[in-house]
Amino acid sequence: MKGRILSIAIVVVMVLGSFGAVVNLKAKGTNESQESVPGEVIVGFYETIDVKDIDSFEGYVIREKIESLNVAVVQVNEGSEQFFIDNIIDSPLVKYAEYNWVVHAFYEPNDPLWDQQWGPQRIHCAQAWNNGTGSNSVKIAIVDTGVDYNHEDIAGNYVSGGYDWVNNDNDPMDDNNHGTHCAGIAAAVMDNNIGIAGVAQVKIMAEKVLDSGGHGSSSDVASGITHAADNGANIISMSLGSSSPSSVIEDACDYAYNDKGVVLVAASGNDGQPQVSYPAAYDTVIAVGAIDTNDQRCDFSNYGDDLELMAPGYRVVSTIPGNDYDFYTGTSMACPHVAGVAALAKSLYPSQNNVWIRQKLIETAEDLGPAGWDEEYGYGLVDATLGGGSPPPGPKVTVTIHKVLGIDSIEWITGGDPEWYYEVGVDSKSYFEYNGYEQEIIPGLWWIFVWNSENPWQPDKTYTFDAENPEITVKIKLMEHDGILEGGMDDLADVSSYTGWGTDNSIEDVRGAIYQGTYNLITNQLTGDIVHQDGNYLVTSGEYDNNAGGEPDDGNDAAVWFTISDNYNAPKPDLNAYGDLTWNMIKPGATVGGELYVENIGEFDPYGQNQLSWSIAEWPDWGTWTFTPKSGSGLKPEDESFKVDVSVVAPTEKEKKFTGRIKIVNTDDPSDYVYIDVALRTPRVKIPANSLFTKLLERFPFLQNLFLFFNSKDNLHQFNR
Repeated sequence: MKGRILSIAIVVVMVLGSFGAVVNLKAKGTNESQESVPGEVIVGFYETIDVKDIDSFEGYVIREKIESLNVAVVQVNEGSEQFFIDNIIDSPLVKYAEYNWVVHAFYEPNDPLWDQQWGPQRIHCAQAWNNGTGSNSVKIAIVDTGVDYNHEDIAGNYVSGGYDWVNNDNDPMDDNNHGTHCAGIAAAVMDNNIGIAGVAQVKIMAEKVLDSGGHGSSSDVASGITHAADNGANIISMSLGSSSPSSVIEDACDYAYNDKGVVLVAASGNDGQPQVSYPAAYDTVIAVGAIDTNDQRCDFSNYGDDLELMAPGYRVVSTIPGNDYDFYTGTSMACPHVAGVAALAKSLYPSQNNVWIRQKLIETAEDLGPAGWDEEYGYGLVDATLGGGSPPPGPKVTVTIHKVLGIDSIEWITGGDPEWYYEVGVDSKSYFEYNGYEQEIIPGLWWIFVWNSENPWQPDKTYTFDAENPEITVKIKLMEHDGILEGGMDDLADVSSYTGWGTDNSIEDVRGAIYQGTYNLITNQLTGDIVHQDGNYLVTSGEYDNNAGGEPDDGNDAAVWFTISDNYNAPKPDLNAYGDLTWNMIKPGATVGGELYVENIGEFDPYGQNQLSWSIAEWPDWGTWTFTPKSGSGLKPEDESFKVDVSVVAPTEKEKKFTGRIKIVNTDDPSDYVYIDVALRTPRVKIPANSLFTKLLERFPFLQNLFLFFNSKDNLHQFNR
């Protein structure tokens, strides 16, 4: 539950880089140095005074007003900010007074090696778009450094109406890149054969509250929030924040959320701390943390009690000014993923309010980490399908490459160690890794490899793969970088025990030199190429064939230490059964019918291992019972309830109620069973089977009970007294 922080003495810091016009202050009760706009104090007024009607307060000029919040930015002498606050805070007119804190954008340096748009894919946008890509009537406000509205991948979805609060004009052009990057993630134009596809095809407006250095003030942020809310924004995306609260920003969020019905989304922050930054921590705001490509919380992503959702935030490609694209990392990148999904929800459910949409995002999130909400992952990963078609989280296989050892004849002759790189894959998906790093020569154009020549090399890298089938193929390919020494072709090392052999200088070899194994997630058995155990690791290496068939010793024999595991645990079927088997006013000896239903309420299993076999084991000893069918098998959790037709020949006794139970059993687990109560009553008087009276009693059950009451001997005796 998010707590509302009321103390105005706590200070906010939000810095991206250098910011010339700031004051360094220390918050009361903290040792952290904070930054604020010099000579400015934000004053929030009670309704006893209307900020519209005043141009000064306590003799000081009002520099700026946020009329929707009844807030003023008062110009004071630099260095006297705290003195001014202390002198007005006890006024019955003043709701709060605080520094105009500096804010900054959340992102980390970009990484140009990342070359695919994995974020929208991971949150199931492709499936979500089957139900619609978004509505032109929905609008996302990017409260950030502005947006390059001329960008080839944004212009088609951009609408005017925003404002530049930094330069006080109507031109919120981005001069930093950050806002444009966030805008592209949320709503870049799709299906235009250009660049990327945004999460939602909705309108974008820009509120520029951060300058070219990524800095801004809390008053500008509050102004951007309220202005966006007043100008038709349905969702506000804020990839910015601070380590401490701001009353004016909190008021702005309250206004947008409670008064204007806006969905507010903000980044949790990039400090790796166990507390969410502001404004993400406010009750009215969805706090978004970042995950990496392995569904792990990024180590920089803030977490804690206020965390609500997660989204991709590692090496995310998106738009930047000048019709260009780049890769950024940070919770700033996670935030617009959620804003885009909120826009999809608003497009699909236009009549629903912001509270409903927020709850929908929570309820349909893909659980990560411990079951249920937790402080590191919140309610889980946002799901663009809103629970309507995304595949359930499937089993995953984990492969760890621990160590690589090899001998390369050419490198050995020249006195150097081999420069290994490898590719590990499961079925059609793979990861590439090398024992070096890249160094930029010409920005944006050329890069070179700088190798770490180690033999052996211990990468200790772990890779996670989706396992679509219970039996998957694992491949490990080991190569050595010999581009200069051997004419520009890298060597394929032999790490396979297969009796064939690979071709030197070929990285396309499918079998001879590449390790290949088959791993079964159900049995946890690995078969295929020969491996041996070395402590906790499996080892695969080449030349088990001893150069059979005249194969030359190419010198590329090597070994790889690795582990493989999975998170699959076959769930058990869970029997449930129900049915209304109550019959009143049944003629003795007559046959009546009903239905009962059997279902498997066990956990969904993508491999179909938890199929239910069931049978009807017990039934009452009165009457003659027939069940069609009496048993069944192969019932899966995703199947509809299975219907069993029930018929019984009523006993011949009159004026009697018969009761009992039917027992349905899971035949593979006799401890898993369900009882269904049954009851049958015969009348005291004889009633024609197809009479109008009988039909009325069948039509209106309450008449049956009334008739039975008056036809009971005991009740008639009491009634006549």
